[in-house]
Amino acid sequence: MSNRHVATAAVVKVSIGSPSGNSVAQFVRRGDILPEGVDKEQIKRLTKQGFIAVLEEPDPEPEPTVFSQADVDAAVKAATDAQAAELKQAQADLDAAKAEIEKKNAPAAKAPAAKQP
Repeated sequence: MSNRHVATAAVVKVSIGSPSGNSVAQFVRRGDILPEGVDKEQIKRLTKQGFIAVLEEPDPEPEPTVFSQADVDAAVKAATDAQAAELKQAQADLDAAKAEIEKKNAPAAKAPAAKQP
């Protein structure tokens, strides 16, 4: 993998494409990463002039390749607890929905009929 470069000057003009054929000029502002396709010789020249620099990227932390039994047990417990909480909430939502439906479908209490003279 090649190093990526970042512009350190206010504006840097780079040529993208073949140095001996057709190329396209592109302006890169300070802090922007140089686009793909910039010739290696041009990168060397711009680095020497101080217009660009190698982008310092921190290495990602490696993932553990071996898990202890305690790690596995903790992950299983967390997943089980989350599942139980979700199930409890779903049951509460279902009970509330049933109560709402029963409330809507319950026959309305009839008022006593008025006596006729």
